[in-house]
Amino acid sequence: MSTSSAGGPRRIAFWGNFGTSNWGNECTLQAIVQSIRARVPGVELAGICSIPADTARRHGVVAWPISERRLAITEGTATPPRSRAGRLAARLRDEWRDWRLTLQRARSVDAVVMAGTGMLTDDGEGSFGLPYEMFRWALAAKVQGRRVAFVSVGVEPIRRPLTRWFIGAALRLADFRSYRDQRSKDNLRRIGLGSDDDAVYPDLAFSLPHPAAAATATAGKLPRIGLGLYEYRGRGKGSDEDAAGYRAYLDKIGGFALELLGRGHDVRIVLGDLRYDLEVLHDLRGWFAGHDLARLPGRLEDEPAQSVDDVMRQLASVDLVVASRFHNVLLALLLGKPVVSVSYEPKNDVLMQHLGLGAYCQSLDDFDPARLRAQFAALEADAARLRPVIARRAADCRAQLDRQYRELLAAIGVSAARQAAGAPSTVETL
Repeated sequence: MSTSSAGGPRRIAFWGNFGTSNWGNECTLQAIVQSIRARVPGVELAGICSIPADTARRHGVVAWPISERRLAITEGTATPPRSRAGRLAARLRDEWRDWRLTLQRARSVDAVVMAGTGMLTDDGEGSFGLPYEMFRWALAAKVQGRRVAFVSVGVEPIRRPLTRWFIGAALRLADFRSYRDQRSKDNLRRIGLGSDDDAVYPDLAFSLPHPAAAATATAGKLPRIGLGLYEYRGRGKGSDEDAAGYRAYLDKIGGFALELLGRGHDVRIVLGDLRYDLEVLHDLRGWFAGHDLARLPGRLEDEPAQSVDDVMRQLASVDLVVASRFHNVLLALLLGKPVVSVSYEPKNDVLMQHLGLGAYCQSLDDFDPARLRAQFAALEADAARLRPVIARRAADCRAQLDRQYRELLAAIGVSAARQAAGAPSTVETL
């Protein structure tokens, strides 16, 4: 039975790879949860995610796993049978249970919203990972007469025909579709998916509550630098080539940090994914131990963030940022911080160009320390001019997202009167 009332839905569920301590994914969920709560008085929110216990605790929502089978594998409680026939029987049993629970849970909500992140891809998991699960939830929702939306989602490589089918079918079922940049929309159109009428809106993280005035360096003191880490080449565990590439990455990022410290800058290490990047931090600490860090006059802070708010506070405490993870770059820009992006994906370059920093990008695979030093020196010299440019463009992204929230809510059945009853705050502090 539908939970909707005359004014629109009473329960909205947000679907995505949440709960895994990837602060980029978490900041998109945090942004849409806070924004919808502010705009729709009395609405109940739910999460459909990878680790529901974490999502429920962080966001105060009802939370279910994307798949009970996936959750058991993640938690290490799955015990697959030894025989091939036994594994097949177990998989069929688990699929039946997942479909039954998905239909049951979809029936208890009024809309399933695929919320942000670079979710449209087969990188990492293949066709029967998140692409299949996304299709299952979209189909289950529509069978129950519920609304489905894709909101500011990113599109990364889609190489397999079956992935294309799952994603295409899920998109065709949607009542609302938008992508976080034109590149994402173009990526879909090149493989015959999506529609020319689909919207492009900024990443949801631009709608996070406006932070307090960010700290800047005191007079006579060098700027404080935020330095992001990345689990480059899987920390070198895949092959000899990966191991060499990862060692080179540590040499480059560690050497840059030592240069900054040697010049007298304070440095704050910033992690964007606690699950993956924490080990990189441990490796970097070991690298520093062999390079006499204690003799340098600068101060290094490297306590890892435990939440999106921690990441925001860490970034707010610095003046300039050098980062690789997409949302570390984005959150720094949201805070008005000039950034150099040493990127692993073209999406970073698109974001930087949009915020007026296209000259301050380079590829992580072609990481050139000499070029980074030159880019950083130019960024430092141009920071005063760049800050108001970044602030204006970030404010425009926020305004665009405000418009998207109105369109999304209308598409999933929230009446204009009910939206008007909400009064989202435009300025909040951490």
